[in-house]
Amino acid sequence: MQSQQDYITLEQGWGKMQEGFDKFIEIMEGGFREPFALSLHSELYTNCYAMCTQKAPNNYADQLYQKYAMIYETYLHATVLPAIKSKKGEAMLHEFAKRWKNHKLLVRQMWKLFVYLDRFYIKRISGLPLKAVGVQKFEQVVFNAVKEEVRAGILGMIEKEREGEDVDRELLKSVVNVFVEIGDWRPLFPTRVGEELGDIGVARFNIYNKELEQNLLATTSEFYARESAQWIATDSCPEYMKKAENRLQQEVERVHAYLHSVSEEKLLKECENQLLAVHQTALLDKEETGCRALLREGKTEDLARMYKLFTRLPNSPDCGLQPISQIVREHIVDVGMSLVRKQEGEKDHSNYAQQLIELHDQYLALVNGPFGNNTLFQKVLKEAFEVFVNKDIGSTTTAELLSSFCDNIMKTGGDKIEGEIDSILDKIVMLFSYLSDKDMFAEYYRKQLAKRLLLNRSASDDDERSLITKLKYRCGAQFTSKLEGMLTDMNVSKDGQNNFTQWMKNNDINLGMECSVTVLTTGFWPTYKVDEVNLPNELVKCVDKFTQFYESRTSHRKLKWIHTLGTCVVLGRFDPKPIDLVISTYQACILMLYNQQEEYTTQDIANATKLPMEELKKYLQTLALSKYQILTKNPKGKEIADTDVFTFNRKFTDRQRKIKMSLLVTKVSQDEKLSTKQTVDEDRKHAVEASIVRVMKARKTMTHQQLVMEVSQQLMKLFKPDPKVIKNRIESLISREYLERDKDNNGVYKYLA
Repeated sequence: MQSQQDYITLEQGWGKMQEGFDKFIEIMEGGFREPFALSLHSELYTNCYAMCTQKAPNNYADQLYQKYAMIYETYLHATVLPAIKSKKGEAMLHEFAKRWKNHKLLVRQMWKLFVYLDRFYIKRISGLPLKAVGVQKFEQVVFNAVKEEVRAGILGMIEKEREGEDVDRELLKSVVNVFVEIGDWRPLFPTRVGEELGDIGVARFNIYNKELEQNLLATTSEFYARESAQWIATDSCPEYMKKAENRLQQEVERVHAYLHSVSEEKLLKECENQLLAVHQTALLDKEETGCRALLREGKTEDLARMYKLFTRLPNSPDCGLQPISQIVREHIVDVGMSLVRKQEGEKDHSNYAQQLIELHDQYLALVNGPFGNNTLFQKVLKEAFEVFVNKDIGSTTTAELLSSFCDNIMKTGGDKIEGEIDSILDKIVMLFSYLSDKDMFAEYYRKQLAKRLLLNRSASDDDERSLITKLKYRCGAQFTSKLEGMLTDMNVSKDGQNNFTQWMKNNDINLGMECSVTVLTTGFWPTYKVDEVNLPNELVKCVDKFTQFYESRTSHRKLKWIHTLGTCVVLGRFDPKPIDLVISTYQACILMLYNQQEEYTTQDIANATKLPMEELKKYLQTLALSKYQILTKNPKGKEIADTDVFTFNRKFTDRQRKIKMSLLVTKVSQDEKLSTKQTVDEDRKHAVEASIVRVMKARKTMTHQQLVMEVSQQLMKLFKPDPKVIKNRIESLISREYLERDKDNNGVYKYLA
């Protein structure tokens, strides 16, 4: 049994601890002008240790733990709470912040004295750690008693700041931090001891959220609801957006200055809802300053601000970027359709493609710049252009006009556009991607490319290949296979021409003139009409010799001569001076007749050359009624009759030594346009049938609706198929026994292997 001298009684021990507590309070209330003596600290720690390690019934750990909580409660009730309540307004907030700061110091000091409890006793009983007890008592006694006044003071200061007054941000930060720190005690007192005890702080922002943040969000919403209602009634759209942008920036700064970062997203969401979402429709639709007006006037800075603001909101048909994108789409369609209407009223459409490119550049810059290259705006740009790019200009399709534009910039003597040709080609391909009739463009382009290559009018082989490569990348190898084949034929023909020259040299053959022949592969090139024309003897000799050479090289291929796109250089011996004439083969056939006699009637020339009368009259017009009058017509007049007489014009002269006559074939004739459309229609029928067979082969059985949808989807890359055409092709395939109808259901098709 312990003697009285061997242990410390509860009264003695606690009396010493109380003295230590009072001493620290005295020092703290005096502003820490003197330190808490180290000897006193050691004495009190030893006292606590002894009381906790004495054997029962003199072990007072449990009583010490209870009195530790009570000592806070007594002090807070007696000193701290009255000090706070005695003050009002900002003075009260200053006192509240100061008392919490002192309380944290007090808790830290007391923990150092009672730390033995934390290490062993509390761990054993799974009790609340000492620091948590200190914070809990402040919450129960002080915080709960004054939280409403403190909250009102905080919210009042925030509202004053929003209205333009200066406030003490450091004070606000200190007071707001109390709401956060009470909810999570552990980061306040870093230590290695006792930190793992309990799970305090899991819901660390519960108090901050419940006691301050919820009210802050409600008052914020009310404030901006009032303010935005005033703005929308009086301000223009750009002015409103500048004010909203400024307010949002202020709220971000406010969070960084004295609120907790967890509030930023929620606070901004309230602001965005009241400033932007609530008034979005009214703001965008403002008649003279809304989104449409900004687009019309090209106000890129305001549009960029609009995008930046409304990208904050979730997207829906009535909210966020979606309504803006629809207005942009409507605007682009309106501008595009006005361009189409303007073109319809003009006779010359040659600049239409250039205007489309400029229009696309304008709105692509808008999408890439103010609208941040957002995919939503990329999509509406594409959709808008697809609307008017696929409108015909009179009887001419955009596919034809775009192809003609390409032809004009790719051929020698065509319009040269400033800037890199590669950049222009990229823009052409971009417009091409909006066409629904891509196959129509391909067919026109193929015919024009053929003329450029065969008449030696192509300005650059590299540019030709570059455009074909870009189209290939966009539509696949099958789309450009014929175009690539044409370029390959031209290269092969150059080698063949060298071989022909060498063959004639080896066989001592002299044609008396230069002869160049281009051999084309039938499948790659457009189909040309073959006229049974009577060639001059000089040309007949060339044809015979090349045929002989070609047949000596291959026996599997047969040559078919097409003179439509041939060219000749003939020397005209006029009285003033001789002039070289660059003319077509058919023009040469006509002029070579004048080596035999001076004049012929139209009928005589037709009989001699075997040219169809319609064609002949066109060629005679180029020789007698155009800029260069090689022949003279009698009687004079623009109309040509069968009995009109054409005489060689010996008096003809020109400043140049060599002149290029109009070749007729360089321009796309109405017949060619018609044949192009017929060719495309025929090709589409085959493409539709091939697609139907592919789909049915894979699926075996399909309903009519499913089949039409899938075939349309497959062919959409080349053209927009007409459902009626698909239905006709299905009927054709059924009649040829590729498909059959289901016996029980007429709307279902089966594939026949």
